[in-house]
Amino acid sequence: MWMAWVAPSNTANPAARARSRSSFPHPLQIDQLESSLEYALKNARVVTRDEDFIGSVLVRDGCIASVDRGVSQTGEDLSGDVLMPGIIDIHTDNLEKHFYPRPNIDWDPVSAAVVHDGGCLSVGVTTVFDSLSLGAYNGSAARGKANLHRLTEGLAAAERADMLKAEHRIHWRCETTSDVMHDWLLELSEHPMTSMFSLMDHTPGQRQYRNIENHLKNWRDNGMNQEAIDLRLADCRERQVRNADINAALVAKVAKARNATLISHDDETPEHVDRAADFGATVAEFPVTLEAAARAQARGMTIVMGGPNLMRGGSYSGNVPAAELAKKNLLEAFASDYVPRSLIECAFRLTAPGFDWPLAKGVATVTATVAEAADLGDRGVIEPGKRADLLRVRVVGDLPILRGVWVQGLRVA
Repeated sequence: MWMAWVAPSNTANPAARARSRSSFPHPLQIDQLESSLEYALKNARVVTRDEDFIGSVLVRDGCIASVDRGVSQTGEDLSGDVLMPGIIDIHTDNLEKHFYPRPNIDWDPVSAAVVHDGGCLSVGVTTVFDSLSLGAYNGSAARGKANLHRLTEGLAAAERADMLKAEHRIHWRCETTSDVMHDWLLELSEHPMTSMFSLMDHTPGQRQYRNIENHLKNWRDNGMNQEAIDLRLADCRERQVRNADINAALVAKVAKARNATLISHDDETPEHVDRAADFGATVAEFPVTLEAAARAQARGMTIVMGGPNLMRGGSYSGNVPAAELAKKNLLEAFASDYVPRSLIECAFRLTAPGFDWPLAKGVATVTATVAEAADLGDRGVIEPGKRADLLRVRVVGDLPILRGVWVQGLRVA
């Protein structure tokens, strides 16, 4: 039984103080600040949804009160630094790294959540969808059911105790081929922080692992002989036949019942995209071919690529490069996957020669577009009435460097 999730009445945590999505499964009590908080940030390069300009932003009670153009004499002087919305990351595996810093070595889950939260804020991520695997393909210890309970309970405990400054939600990565996913999903999806589900199928020979020879080589390099490889491959394929369709339908049903966002993952073919879209998926995460990305766009899905793919110059699995999709107008947003720092770098990399995107368009790939895809209408843009989740950024050489982070108007870094 999950504990009732109610923010402490005297909390100063902006994330715990309010969650604006009206359909969020377990709404929190909304507490008011004890006194009005108002300040201005002046002489910034303000990045809105469609443009950037020198101006100032007035913040009042955790929200943006006004946005003005031109040099101002009032407020904290940002000296021309970029002022952009806080980053929204819908897929990060980073929490697991702090829970299991080494194989078979676990860490206190509350402590892991706190360290993870600080790391996210240090790179400008103010809304975090912590991605946790149900029926994980690789079966690591961190992804067992007992540890998933420990980790999610630790995350919620840290939130209740006002230890977290970013807003955290749970994105369940559902391995549809798994024999245990059905039962785990029904149990773990009841967690009050649940906000997103994705449809996964890591069977070798398709999707992320469509280059089966490369994948089997990894197995060999890890010490498996041919007999063991043949048995494991046969087992993977049998589980796909046995479970994938039934489990995908269940995930779609649970997502709809919770009014949560459903996304596809690693689509390879137009048929993969159509299947996910027919289940209700509105986001295509990490399509592995141009054909899949084009079909996702035709179906009205938001196309999200991994930040490391762009920053490293391609996919480590040999799939379609994010840069190629960007140049063909088939890329709309990024998720960090396994490197949270990649998101802010992606936003600015797209403004560089070879892409030449306007700054507002690049920033939208990690803010406004992601907010729209995740149904977070209260954030992701700098405009009156929106949450004052803000970043101050200065570009040093080619690197965007954070110089200030605000969550709901409170400075947290």
